[in-house]
Amino acid sequence: MADSPSPVLFETKRLFAREFTETDVEAVFAYSGSAENTEFMDWGPENHIGVVRFVQSRLSSQIAENRTVYDLALCLKSTGELIGSAGLTLDESREQGELGYILHRAHWRRGYAAEAARGFLRFGFLGLDLHRIHARCDTENAASRHVMESIGMRREAHFKSSRRIRVRQKLQWRSEYVYAMLQTEYLKTLPDGIHSADRE
Repeated sequence: MADSPSPVLFETKRLFAREFTETDVEAVFAYSGSAENTEFMDWGPENHIGVVRFVQSRLSSQIAENRTVYDLALCLKSTGELIGSAGLTLDESREQGELGYILHRAHWRRGYAAEAARGFLRFGFLGLDLHRIHARCDTENAASRHVMESIGMRREAHFKSSRRIRVRQKLQWRSEYVYAMLQTEYLKTLPDGIHSADRE
């Protein structure tokens, strides 16, 4: 039997983002255990034990004092199916966050990643009052690059041959782009009357 539904932190038009539960292991393994899904990640594909450890780490982060990891399960509103995850990892000051996301390949090319990323911008800037959110992607990861550009993040840096990670099952030096947005920039995109407290 599945346990009680975990708290939903926010919703978008077609998705909701909720906390992970122990019953999510198999759904997480379905995408994180896939070489195609994790091609441009600096981790994976994960084995089953690795996924169990991941879920346990997310359960721990939910109750952490001064929480810095908001990695959430992305689910379809229409069915409740878990189709991936996305989240913000905050720095020690809890004023800046790094955005990341991954979807099961069966749900690629439907706009879900951009929809989830927009939701996390809103959650980060309005819910957590962050000053800045940034994200990284491999320079060959055109899909992720498109997501960041489509949600209004600007490219801040191009680091050439800066990370030695495993891509396509081969350890190699890779280049990456860094995108970012400030809270002040985000607020300018909102309708009048919707705002967050300014930082001193």
